[in-house]
Amino acid sequence: MTSPATITAAPTAGASAEPAGLDDATAELLAGSLREVLAEGGDLAAALAELGWAEVLADDPARATTLLFTEHGRALAHSRVLDDVLLAELAPALPAATGPRALLYPLHSDHPADPGGPLTGLLLGPLDGIAEVVVPTVLDAGDTAGEPDATGLAGLAGGVTLRILPAELVAAAAQPVRGFDTTAGWLTVSAAPAGPAGPATPAGDAWTRAVAAGRRALAAEITGGCEAALAIAVAHTSARVQYGRSIATFQAVRHRLAEAHVAVESLRSELTVAWGSAGHADGGAWAARLVKLRAGFAQAEVMRHAVQVCGAMGLSLESELHRFVARTAALDLLLGDHRTLAEQLGTELLGGAELEPVVAI
Repeated sequence: MTSPATITAAPTAGASAEPAGLDDATAELLAGSLREVLAEGGDLAAALAELGWAEVLADDPARATTLLFTEHGRALAHSRVLDDVLLAELAPALPAATGPRALLYPLHSDHPADPGGPLTGLLLGPLDGIAEVVVPTVLDAGDTAGEPDATGLAGLAGGVTLRILPAELVAAAAQPVRGFDTTAGWLTVSAAPAGPAGPATPAGDAWTRAVAAGRRALAAEITGGCEAALAIAVAHTSARVQYGRSIATFQAVRHRLAEAHVAVESLRSELTVAWGSAGHADGGAWAARLVKLRAGFAQAEVMRHAVQVCGAMGLSLESELHRFVARTAALDLLLGDHRTLAEQLGTELLGGAELEPVVAI
């Protein structure tokens, strides 16, 4: 395994005090190390610590985050790295932790839980070893439904509050997600009592920044899943022979694979652009929404083409393709699916919202 020293970019003589970022060679080495770590399984947090991940992330957060989540998606890994991304942004608005935390994601992606109703949401894994669950809820939900806030999440004009629930309380109401890749370990929560819980803390801009950061990370993870699915489709069509030649040479197949490749590459480019506005006060919420929307469209297009060229094999348990179809579709639903985001953005643009963020992407 690569040591931390080999993946930390060293400053050159006369360089400024600003982080130089990861060069291409270092990024490639880091990607290889991440593939090894994810292939081995085990405790991802411990493995990342051994890689000196905190230093890498501080040096180049955009590229490091994109690398981690792309490899996470390619490996069909299951972990709480997305929780880490959002909780890092929410930390200034939260009281000191009493132990490891998890985040309860809105079950209906654009509506955090109603503090006056039963608790519902999604957990990205079991709560073993987790002490607290952070629950975003709508602030004065009965009076604020309607207009979206900067995150684009409808009903949040009055803001979001953050509540802390004991993990054991939430775990008692958690059930495995059905009809999905069981290795992911995702859980749904419903009907958990509202208390006992700590006081509700207004999230303020922290929630907007957290959602933006999460959307960029999800776009990268979807990119990795799409890349892996496309690789499966290319391998299958290259090996499959009909009429005496590889079906990858057939024009219709080549067109589908080319369209899938364009979808992946355009998503990768848009993610790079979205990271350019991450330093804004709102965390680059507009651009993050757009790239999450594009990621949803990309996964739908890539998976459609991949399944088509693989035929019945792509839908069988013998092929890994069906797992990427299910995983990327599920990732699309987190923090706003592409159809919902497209409707929200269209409504805002028709209402006179500034066009410049759209043009910038």
